[in-house]
Amino acid sequence: MSIRRYRASQDWGDIVVTLDVDHAKLTTELATEINDFWTGADDRLDAADGDVVMAVIKLAAKYLMYQVLDPTGWRHIPNMQREFDGEEGWPPNGEHGIRLVDFEGEPEIDDTTLEVTELSQASGSQDGAA
Repeated sequence: MSIRRYRASQDWGDIVVTLDVDHAKLTTELATEINDFWTGADDRLDAADGDVVMAVIKLAAKYLMYQVLDPTGWRHIPNMQREFDGEEGWPPNGEHGIRLVDFEGEPEIDDTTLEVTELSQASGSQDGAA
């Protein structure tokens, strides 16, 4: 079977994405095109020990992790996949063979526990100070 499942995470935070990758679609040739489209291609390739397919899987995971972090995002798998599939530099309509299966670690900010410190009065403030 050409579809394999991958789990991507960082050593900080709790964000994890699970991807299914169809290796019949994400070939070495296609992965090379995708990797070369983006800046940092050589660094990505080095970090993946020369495996361009793995470099592109990591790139996709990074993109999808950013979607999880986006506070304005919908964080709904079909919407996240649709946005990813339409991203510049990636083949359209899922032709890249990468599918978001699941994610964990949706960030939450509790405004009742935030600490706010006044740094200084802003210039042009409303109280008439010059």
